[in-house]
Amino acid sequence: MVRIYTLGPARSCHHHAALKYLDFQRIELRDIILVDELVAAAAEAADRGDSYVLQCSAHLNVHLLTEKFRNRLQVVDTFILPTQSIAVVKRKDVKEPRTLGLPEPTVGYIDPKAWNKLIFETTKPVVEKKLLEGLYDAGVAYSRSALEHPDELEIIQEIGEVVTTWLLYGPRPRYSGTIIASPYPELHDLLP
Repeated sequence: MVRIYTLGPARSCHHHAALKYLDFQRIELRDIILVDELVAAAAEAADRGDSYVLQCSAHLNVHLLTEKFRNRLQVVDTFILPTQSIAVVKRKDVKEPRTLGLPEPTVGYIDPKAWNKLIFETTKPVVEKKLLEGLYDAGVAYSRSALEHPDELEIIQEIGEVVTTWLLYGPRPRYSGTIIASPYPELHDLLP
């Protein structure tokens, strides 16, 4: 059984990436543990000594996992996979949205000066939930939020999928002094 800790809740980009990665690796016996906080999850995984942590490279705490657990959890694999489609979604009952809920790593997709107040959340599913509860006017969430709640939400800015990298931390070091990389023939196309 392969145990991977990653940022939840279900249907988050981290959960989606974990499922895609395990399918790619053909791992059927799996235990995906969805957490609210990756540093605490990494500590638990490191203490167990038999678990992995999956993290998006755009996540705020990449340096903490890499530094704090360097002797007990090391990067053992990376892969490229887009996020799920994201958008700025607003409540339909709000004419002029002024408050925006968003995960902090998504702040680069918006103009912070266009909002009276930014409210940072852990993940886009949390933003969707709180947006539906009326806790703010708009949010950076999944595009599907508006599709699944057409009477309550609408997209005001489509961001789309964002191609990013993912880091898998594991209990046994994989690096042994030689670079681990995939061939990238297109790199040679730029040479004279």
